[in-house]
Amino acid sequence: MNIKIIKLLTGEELLAKVLPSGNDVVKMENPVRIVVIPQKPNMQYDPNRAPSIGFAPWAEFSDDKEFIVDKRHVLAIITPIKQFVDQYNTMFSKLVVPTGINNLILPGQ
Repeated sequence: MNIKIIKLLTGEELLAKVLPSGNDVVKMENPVRIVVIPQKPNMQYDPNRAPSIGFAPWAEFSDDKEFIVDKRHVLAIITPIKQFVDQYNTMFSKLVVPTGINNLILPGQ
């Protein structure tokens, strides 16, 4: 799969499967927004703690699964980290992707 981060001029960062498209547009399937979740206000701020990341629906009021965006609205198309790809595949795939060899169920075990 060709899972990419699409950074839009609006500042939104989308995680989506990028489909073959023309020179002037980006066609994507099942886009989700990458959302940084701030630390809770009642927690002591820890600059060494990594921020929490979540995925939220994009165009949540549409039943469409495929979207076409004009390339003039795209700042960058970036290869995501493996954890993002694994989470995306878990959300949209009918297959369960194991995270390690220890998670496989093998015959005779």
